[in-house]
Amino acid sequence: MRPRLLRLCAGCGLLLLLSISMVWASSGDRQVSFRSCVNQCRVGCTADSPPLPWHLRLLFWDCESNCDYSCQRRITQQAQRQGKRVHQYHGKWPFIRILGVQEPASVLFSIMNGMMHVRSWKLVHSLPQIHPMQRWLSVFIVLGTWSWFCSAVFHTRDFPLTEKLDYFSAGLNVLYIFFLGTVRMLRLNSWQKTRIVAIACAIPYLLHVAYLSLVRFDYGYNMMANAIVGLLSNFVWFAVTLQAYRNGQPFWWKPALLIVLTDLAFSLEAFDFPPFADTFDAHSLWHAATIPIVAHWYDYLVADAKWDTRLEQLRKR
Repeated sequence: MRPRLLRLCAGCGLLLLLSISMVWASSGDRQVSFRSCVNQCRVGCTADSPPLPWHLRLLFWDCESNCDYSCQRRITQQAQRQGKRVHQYHGKWPFIRILGVQEPASVLFSIMNGMMHVRSWKLVHSLPQIHPMQRWLSVFIVLGTWSWFCSAVFHTRDFPLTEKLDYFSAGLNVLYIFFLGTVRMLRLNSWQKTRIVAIACAIPYLLHVAYLSLVRFDYGYNMMANAIVGLLSNFVWFAVTLQAYRNGQPFWWKPALLIVLTDLAFSLEAFDFPPFADTFDAHSLWHAATIPIVAHWYDYLVADAKWDTRLEQLRKR
């Protein structure tokens, strides 16, 4: 290949990469006013700069990141006064920071979701200790609490580590709901019978995490993987609903309803609108919508396990 042609191809490739990065960057990141504001602000970030308030330093804010936040707020408030479009920055809406917390509404609702798992401990342990679902629901409480804790941490401060913890724990939670439904659908009542399903779920999850951690953190692939597992989970729980109906369970319709409500709550993500009161966006409302759903899931799962126990006792007579 001639040198001139080689340079031309290299230049075209560079332009393509730049165009891709511009497409994936948030619109606010490309604003000249935002870039200029951040650059001017950061000029003053020197060793002699006055320290930030302690509550900001506690959450690892520094002069540079504080400049970024201050410029977002300044430009956003100006756009709101003029009735202009509000832009996203770094893939997020410009929320009002409260005590250093980046997304206070999502943090609050994540904590409340976690509390719904914790408060279900007594309910789960009202089941007989020998019942297999007591063990699996206890694990669900631990995983659910951990998942929402990671979500709260991530929405408090967005770092690469907190982002990965949030995504990986959320994926594990989605997978475990599929696992619970499979165990219930197949009526697996011992570890020997459940082990195959557990291994079949664990191996793909570990490979998934390894790929995202060691090869490439692909947002599209991660979303697709979770969507596929969620869809499989829907099929499994609809099958559980059909089984419950055939067995004459009076609340046979609950798992199907809870699946539909969960999907509707998640669909709020599709309505990505600027946050009202600079705090509540579609993502935070999704987290708010799942709070009562989590509580009803535990109510159903425990009631279902008790019904199943009574059914087995009747069959043995």
